[in-house]
Amino acid sequence: MKAFKKVISILILFTVWTGSNAQGLFQTIKGQVVDKETQISLPGATIVIMGTDPILGTTTDINGYFRISKVPVGRYTVSVGFIGYETVQIHELLVSTGKEVNLHIEMKESVEKINEVVVTANSKKDETINSMATLSARTFSIEEAGRYAGGFDDPARMASSFAGVTTGELQDNSIVIRGNAPKGILWMLEGVPVPNPNHFAGAFSAGGGFVTIFSSQMVSNSDFFTGAFPAEYGNALAGAFDIKLRTGNNEKREYWAQAGILGFDFGSEGPFVKGKKSSYLFNYRYSTYGLMSSLLPKGSGLPKYQDLSFKFNFPAKKAGVFTLWGVGAIDNMLKYEEKDSSKWETIGNAEREETYMKPAAAGISNKSIISSKSYMHTTIAATNYSGGHKRERLDQDFVLQDKAFIDMNEQKVIVNSFINNKFSPKHVNRTGFYYTKMFYQIDLREADTLGLPMIQFADSRGNSDLLQFYTQSKYSFSKALSLNIGFHTQYFFLNNNYTFEPRLGLKYDINPLHSLSLAIGKHSQLEDLKIYLAKRGNTLPNKNLDFTNAIHFVLGYDWKINETVRLKVEPYYQYLYNVPVIEDSSYSQINFHQQWFFNDVLVNKGTGRNIGIDVTFEKFLEKGYYWLFTASVFDSEYTGGDGITRKSAYDRGFVSNLLFGKEFYLNKNKTKQKIFGLNGKITCMGGERLTPILENESLAAKDIVYDYEHVYEKVADPTVMVNLGISYRTNKSRYSGVWSLQVINLLKSSSSHNYYYNVKENKIEVFNENVMIPNLSYKIEF
Repeated sequence: MKAFKKVISILILFTVWTGSNAQGLFQTIKGQVVDKETQISLPGATIVIMGTDPILGTTTDINGYFRISKVPVGRYTVSVGFIGYETVQIHELLVSTGKEVNLHIEMKESVEKINEVVVTANSKKDETINSMATLSARTFSIEEAGRYAGGFDDPARMASSFAGVTTGELQDNSIVIRGNAPKGILWMLEGVPVPNPNHFAGAFSAGGGFVTIFSSQMVSNSDFFTGAFPAEYGNALAGAFDIKLRTGNNEKREYWAQAGILGFDFGSEGPFVKGKKSSYLFNYRYSTYGLMSSLLPKGSGLPKYQDLSFKFNFPAKKAGVFTLWGVGAIDNMLKYEEKDSSKWETIGNAEREETYMKPAAAGISNKSIISSKSYMHTTIAATNYSGGHKRERLDQDFVLQDKAFIDMNEQKVIVNSFINNKFSPKHVNRTGFYYTKMFYQIDLREADTLGLPMIQFADSRGNSDLLQFYTQSKYSFSKALSLNIGFHTQYFFLNNNYTFEPRLGLKYDINPLHSLSLAIGKHSQLEDLKIYLAKRGNTLPNKNLDFTNAIHFVLGYDWKINETVRLKVEPYYQYLYNVPVIEDSSYSQINFHQQWFFNDVLVNKGTGRNIGIDVTFEKFLEKGYYWLFTASVFDSEYTGGDGITRKSAYDRGFVSNLLFGKEFYLNKNKTKQKIFGLNGKITCMGGERLTPILENESLAAKDIVYDYEHVYEKVADPTVMVNLGISYRTNKSRYSGVWSLQVINLLKSSSSHNYYYNVKENKIEVFNENVMIPNLSYKIEF
């Protein structure tokens, strides 16, 4: 608490301190320009900051670096040109006094050679970082994650605004892509696959959590894929997050602190040694509930969490660039039972629960130039997913009895390496592999009857391996026509199963305003280890389960209406097969939400089908305002072990989002600049699918008894949700500060999720979630 009081005191001091700045408010824009495919620096590239008067600009030095000082605070478009390369424009770049702007700019060599630099307004803001992506992909900036209403500086929550994406419960950031379960998403961090990187990962649903364990202060521009993704992404059925951590400032030490309802952050970046190119970057975050724990009754059930993220960058003269990076978290939640039975509403009131989790990932990477046409990137990383849960319930004599016990420990050592080679301006290839060594120790127990010994659902320890290999090429026949082709293969050593996954993408620019694209690919994914290691007697009945497979087929049409407005339409079809199901049952892993205590026998006989159309109509931020409209209509079905085709658990039918925002410059003189931001989001999506209950049987059992003959036939009412974001930024001579208010579900709209037995009134009720989640915070950068 003493440390927290000091942080609050510092924030208040900086809020009221105005400082003196008679010379105006300025900042530095700097960075490096490199070839996108070879990572070789481009000396002599021209950088122009549009909208400055007089125009500010410079050229890169022999190592591709540039620096422009005395840039007035505000938003600008930065244009970068180089002979023989396509012009790059970075739009609406925010320049504030609290932090230097450090850019890493990658330029693509033009397929059609030109003889002079031509700075044009050829905006490609919607283009992905990964050049192998054909469609169903989007680059997002963490500035957008902070600006979008309801984003909470979280990439997963921000992605819920994109076409084809629906959400689950409010307290959970899991997302559903095109009718696929959240567990089908691949998380990549610094080029390697990592376990679900969220606080309380998997506690509510597989694939999600409360908020990511890395702070938004750490993230650079990253890619998000919703289908038919490039060959380098494997072991995923639904989509992929490819998260990049930014590199710290190697010339000047900078700091930031943020305090809010959810918690506080503190971080710093700068050079290890001034005058050298190495740098550090770190951020530490602690939850407000954790700080308040000493003031609250023990066992109140509030989540406590903390996390640390870092990245150290060490350029070497001949050995390339080495980076050491890592993220880690500690999560705890303790809830005591209510000993007064007259206050019970659900059986959960009679239970004591304790949950703890320690997700982490760390690695060392090296990027080195092999030749003038190629570079190699290699990472050795270690990940950890350890967690536990203990649940006890009061019996009739009000004595706590064991009800459930979970102890999950899974560690991985991952080696990833690839070579990127530019054979010519028309042909680029990337070939690489992932080798994953898995160590596991799993203990899952649950009691059917209080007072009796718990049943052992899993009790295994050991190790196994997963090997993935891929190669992919992009060939540009002309400036208008390009082809992405490759394949991904996987081999799982635990049961000797393997896959071969071809991928193909084709894009044709009809003219500078209109383009058509097509992508088709096979994708495969393993189940959670606890499924393979589920114990039934003395056997592991699911050890030999095969990969689940999916064929993605997507068409795309893009219309660039003007420099800042675009329309994108993507119809798609997905066919899933080899899905694990229970024979003669409606059960299918397609509908997996989260089920820890599972030991039924599964077979790879299920199928599924997702079909729909995604529409994106967007105006990028320009002159202080933006809007984004996305809409998706889809149909999701599956066939279980009984051979009957049904609607899947994630078939909401439709979702639409309308986002909008406006920045107001309250003071434009040279001594001060204040920016007021107003952002909103309106979401409308179909109701969640529910399995009807057998009411008489449920009342007799005093617990929910489902009617599995009619699984997912009941549809809840549609959900309409309003999110709000308000920000107020002030620029002072030595720092900048931002007040922010983010509210999820402003109108407290209700959505139905499940049923529960009301102990007090002896009846079955629908669980309606209608909470409003606010977060008021203040951030200072200096």
